[in-house]
Amino acid sequence: MKKFTYYAAVLFLTAGLSTTTSCVDQIRVGDGFLEKAEGEDVNEDLIFSSKVYTEYLLWQCYEGLYSPFKSCYTLNSGVMEALSDIMHSELGWDDIGRMFYTGTLTAANANSGWVQSRFAFISQGGIENMSNQSKRSIWNCVRDCELLIDNISRVPDMSDEEKARYTAEAKIILACKYFDGIRHFGGLPIVDHAFSGEEQLSEGRASIEETVNFAIKLLDEAIAEPNLPWYLPEADLNTWAGRLTKGAAAALKAKILCYAASPIFNSDTPYCTEEPQDAVRELEVWYGNYDQKRWQAVVDACEDFFQMNAQNGNYYQLVQATEPTEEGYREAYRKAYRARGTRETIIEVHDRVYMTDWDQCPSNVWHSGACAATLDWMEMFPWSDGRNYDGQQYYGQRPAKVDIFANRDPRLYETMVVQKRDYKFQYYNADNPVQLWEGGEFLVCGSTWACKPWGFPTFKYVLDLGSNDQGGQGTIDDEPMQIAYLRMAEMYLIYAEALAECGHNTQAIEQVNIVRRRVGLGDIEVKNPQLNLVGNKDNLIKEIMRERACELGFECENRFHDMNRRLMISDFTKHLRGMHIYRLNDNNERVQEPWSSTSGEPFPTKFEYEEYEIQGANPRFVWSDPNRWSNKWILAPLPPDEINKNYGLTQNPGWY
Repeated sequence: MKKFTYYAAVLFLTAGLSTTTSCVDQIRVGDGFLEKAEGEDVNEDLIFSSKVYTEYLLWQCYEGLYSPFKSCYTLNSGVMEALSDIMHSELGWDDIGRMFYTGTLTAANANSGWVQSRFAFISQGGIENMSNQSKRSIWNCVRDCELLIDNISRVPDMSDEEKARYTAEAKIILACKYFDGIRHFGGLPIVDHAFSGEEQLSEGRASIEETVNFAIKLLDEAIAEPNLPWYLPEADLNTWAGRLTKGAAAALKAKILCYAASPIFNSDTPYCTEEPQDAVRELEVWYGNYDQKRWQAVVDACEDFFQMNAQNGNYYQLVQATEPTEEGYREAYRKAYRARGTRETIIEVHDRVYMTDWDQCPSNVWHSGACAATLDWMEMFPWSDGRNYDGQQYYGQRPAKVDIFANRDPRLYETMVVQKRDYKFQYYNADNPVQLWEGGEFLVCGSTWACKPWGFPTFKYVLDLGSNDQGGQGTIDDEPMQIAYLRMAEMYLIYAEALAECGHNTQAIEQVNIVRRRVGLGDIEVKNPQLNLVGNKDNLIKEIMRERACELGFECENRFHDMNRRLMISDFTKHLRGMHIYRLNDNNERVQEPWSSTSGEPFPTKFEYEEYEIQGANPRFVWSDPNRWSNKWILAPLPPDEINKNYGLTQNPGWY
């Protein structure tokens, strides 16, 4: 099992144990919820007859960890981050534009046909069709985990220590899946064992408190397990990189509690007052009150994590630059979110996605506008000294007095493609810099990128070259992706947010600065005194959210989920912007033509910047109109067919 390749295990199960996968993968809801498949007893006996077969089941549990780039989780090639303010989809046929921007998504069509909801409560394509092309629900992975937890004691050639460790890992995966479901639906049915054929689910949805507590209980049990290591020793990284640890459980506990403490659930008023209100009355989509103790629980969980990490030699830590230069900071940040086996990533997902897979990853279709970065996101990144960006004053000047893309936060250059002289891609030509001006030339995937009318090309993951930190040779080909489900930078920012919510602004600011210093930014309160961050809690929370967008944007839809959990309605409904860049000649006239290194002329240095409201093929008719916006979008709908089966499901507010 070199490099912990989950897909190898799945292929084995599919090809070598086809009868086994029918029991492992079959997860049923409604009148057959988690019903035991016919002939399953024989297959279970086979799975748990040997250590090797049981390990294959555990690897299949790992395969259920969430990756935003798998087709089964995208919205007909649209990525969920395009529902936030940092990205926009310009594809005329993805479900982001067809169903969300237009407001035509309903509960009835959210889980049917080609219409793909942002997350599936039940699997699309049928139980037996669980390829990457179908929509996966959380219950497939829940079934696998519970099956292993219930039966691993039967394995004859596995030590008690191994059984305990594998069980703890399955519990962490199970908690991950419940967290995925909480973020999209709120309270969920509690499945604490693998259902037999005679059992029926009768309780329906649990309250949000019960659902969160269930996930936290799983993690506490994993943390308490002495056979689960805090981290993977260096000797194990070649074979087991990505395997879950006690550190992963402790960190995930803080992340779940942070979501639960956020205004989406922790409030004196429900997030949506539209009918139906059954889920509101049953406390399935909120706690029913605000309690600061929920934020204190986040502080406690973070401090427990940092204390345990210190006791283990501070194993988990930020990737630091080898030299204090822009390139050094960029390299450190790139390793932080992308490289496998670093000490920064706490939970990493090793996906069966390569940069060359058209239908499963950020590739050609995304270069066509499926995930273009907005001007709104570009403006979130500060100047390189740590001052908040104020470059708006230079828009419309001909020429602009300041190059707005120079001397910026190094993370900007690793996140989106901007007009920058030394911003070039060795994959094509070391002498061919980016030309994003109108009429310029930018080669992407072997074709010319014309300046599209919606924003900035995405760099993060999409144009992330296979550099030395990935063992690549300056090419995007055949580089497997790692998804950082949770990494150390987010732990500092979770801690900062919770401290601020509890009135400890000074301590919160220090956590933010730890993250900023990794890329050479000055301390946020020093560089932005006008914000009075020490004394102004609201401003501090806004800055923490902005910092999260700069550090974590496009990683497992962190920005989208931040906007949801904090009820950032004004950010959902604002008109998003792009930028036109114009090259100017010596007479300050626009020149709409490309530049060539062979022409003998110096690279252009005079530009005009023009902001505009994004429209294009996918205007946000509903999502950018406060008069048409509905808070129902904060949580996803449940399938009416499942509700009508009368096993206790209630619909989320606003959906029919």
